[in-house]
Amino acid sequence: MIGSFKEMDKKRKAFDNGRPAFKLDHPVLKSPWLPILGSILSGVLLALSFPGYGNATLIYVALVPLMFSVQSASLKKASWLALLSGFVFFMMSLSWLGNLTGKVDGVGLQISALLGYAVLALYCALYFIPFGITVSLGTKKWAGDNLRKNVRFMFAVTMVWVGSEYLRGFLFTGFPWNPLGVSQYANPSIIQIAEWGGVSAVTAFIVWMNAGVFITFRQYTHGNRSQKYKPHYELMVGIVPVALSVAHGMNVLLNRPQFFEAVKTVLVQPNIEQVAKWDDAMDQDIRDKLTQLTSAAENIEGIDLIIWPETAIPDFLRSTHNRTSYNMVDKLVQKGTPILVGTMDYTIEDGRRTYFNSSILVSTNGTEMGKYDKQHLVPFGEYVPFPGLMRKFTPIELDFGHGQESTLLSLPGKASFSVLICFEDIVSPLAVQATRAGARWLVNQTNDAWFDPSAQSEQHIAHAVFRCIENRIPMVRCCNTGVSGAIDAYGNIDRKLKPRTEGFTVATIAPRPVGMEQTFYTRNGNLFAKVSLLAGATVFFVLRSNTWKRRRKKAEAE
Repeated sequence: MIGSFKEMDKKRKAFDNGRPAFKLDHPVLKSPWLPILGSILSGVLLALSFPGYGNATLIYVALVPLMFSVQSASLKKASWLALLSGFVFFMMSLSWLGNLTGKVDGVGLQISALLGYAVLALYCALYFIPFGITVSLGTKKWAGDNLRKNVRFMFAVTMVWVGSEYLRGFLFTGFPWNPLGVSQYANPSIIQIAEWGGVSAVTAFIVWMNAGVFITFRQYTHGNRSQKYKPHYELMVGIVPVALSVAHGMNVLLNRPQFFEAVKTVLVQPNIEQVAKWDDAMDQDIRDKLTQLTSAAENIEGIDLIIWPETAIPDFLRSTHNRTSYNMVDKLVQKGTPILVGTMDYTIEDGRRTYFNSSILVSTNGTEMGKYDKQHLVPFGEYVPFPGLMRKFTPIELDFGHGQESTLLSLPGKASFSVLICFEDIVSPLAVQATRAGARWLVNQTNDAWFDPSAQSEQHIAHAVFRCIENRIPMVRCCNTGVSGAIDAYGNIDRKLKPRTEGFTVATIAPRPVGMEQTFYTRNGNLFAKVSLLAGATVFFVLRSNTWKRRRKKAEAE
């Protein structure tokens, strides 16, 4: 009996060492639809990781189905599969853009809004292609049973992804919406590493982890069956950076210094529908609502500043022709509290009028204490690229001008601050620029009513969290419809006012202390992302060069 057990064990080992883990020639595994389904699944899992769906932990395995789909595909097929995955992700995560159809009149403009939504999703999906190609080429060249080569593969795909994501953030004015790292905004212990490498560092850990999981599971499908009895060091290597990031974050959060200075603000959230802001008949109703909310807030003791959202008033605060809004603001500030007003503004030079999306700080005697003009404009929202061709497809009749620099605004006896308007809080260099200029806290004034009701406002504040951690600087956000609230220098959000409700909330923040050392990120900006872009481009070029050489040798041999 003992002898027969020994014989069975010998046969089992021989079987394990000589057969793959799964039958790779199984009809299901050879189905041409399987790579497509894997590509789509990755897009869905990525989208489910972001605000609106809120399953943030899925992001650590979300890329694995796509990696399996492209691992043995041709470069052309890998490109298409990666593009499909990206398109699914952005169509789902940017679904709030579809709400623009309810904000424009006419079937033509509604169709243009839907087409614009799809085109933007397709454009963003293009940045998935280098990753898909790198996985395809890198799997053939490196992935296998050799730990060193597997780690090289993990490094390659991580650098290519981070570099591509960074490129999307600034190319053609940039659209840095929903980098993978933003999905972790509600996990403060994981994201403190952003003070060193920005949101790109968090993205890198996520992709690295995905690559480790992919290599580990690939051992079962393409290695020997006996691999399942061996430790998979690639998975451990994938987990280590995430674990170290959590350890670093816990250490930072448990040992953060106490800030004793405070600024007490009131954030007015009027909750005005976007269509109402365009209706001239609603102008006085808007002013009345702002007056009512602000008057109630002024009864609170110790308020240093009252903040209104982006373009809160229905006209121009500094207009010389219509002083209605200015008179309203002047009357309110006389009660003793300055107001930061979101307003449209204009200048006239050589008979030409240039419009700006602005923020004006009005003192308690009605004088202007400072002004900021928005620098990073939204295409098709504040200006139309190629206006001769494209303007007829948009409701935008005039283009806004660009502000030239960050403005430092001051309150008597309080820390200086800078303003970011609308989507400027997703553009990390602007927050860096403001911090370097001396801002000790930030204000974001925005109007997300364009996209209500949707997950857009939650995705928006998720990006703002990283601006605070990157520069160790707090921020208050005043939004027309939400999310209004405060974010401290460690990314913790304090919100007391529900989105899409009318009211105001008191937000007290602790400004960045005078003399506090600037973070590595503030001093160096997106250095990590730039190095990743360079490394990723080098990896991509080397892999493609090897492919071209093999093809040339094959052609010469034939």
